[in-house]
Amino acid sequence: MKLRLVRKIKEHEDCFTFVFANENNLKWSAGQFIHYTLPHEPMDNRGDERWFTISSAPEEKDIHLTTRFTSEKGSSFKKALLAMQPGEEIIADTPEGDFVLDSSPDSIIFVAGGIGITPFRAILKDLISRSIPMNITLLYANRSPELTTFKDELELIKASNPGLHIEYFYGDRFITKDDLIKSGHRFTSPTYFVSGPEPMVEALKQTIKEIGVDDIHVRFDYFPGYASDLK
Repeated sequence: MKLRLVRKIKEHEDCFTFVFANENNLKWSAGQFIHYTLPHEPMDNRGDERWFTISSAPEEKDIHLTTRFTSEKGSSFKKALLAMQPGEEIIADTPEGDFVLDSSPDSIIFVAGGIGITPFRAILKDLISRSIPMNITLLYANRSPELTTFKDELELIKASNPGLHIEYFYGDRFITKDDLIKSGHRFTSPTYFVSGPEPMVEALKQTIKEIGVDDIHVRFDYFPGYASDLK
């Protein structure tokens, strides 16, 4: 199917949200992703296909694609995406993925690195739309405060939802084993959702195993192609 671009939103210096009209009445769960194809010329060896998390909640109707851009190593796909104008179309498959809340959001720890915040933005907006109370801690790592995607929106959500706790990590302050243990002290048996650059997620996968979290209480969402915001 094809999705028509409605508008582009500049989140900060190197991050944009692309808003596509949901004219095909796609259904999705907050946290899922879509496989996109964007034919373009000239095309580099990374091809014309990508997978992006839907950063909007189902109740927002439109499909949001939020991603970072780097001028030095940017792919031809990203350049073609950034050049899209309202009215132009991209090819999309149906939503997929199991990085979703499948029960009441009780005792949840979200761990996000950089653009890995996108599924959590969708999940939080979805909970608000359904008036579901939160009992969530978000640990969010970025290179700097200025490059923190959705920060203003997250602060607004936190202000009206006392069950949401957010801790930011910038620059050389990384999310450590102690931070993960400390965040879990609020809960009896928390479930960890980890989303971000692939190197970060792989590192935290091992750390979470070391602190004794079993497989049923952890889920991972990998963003390939990004440098890690964490050691």
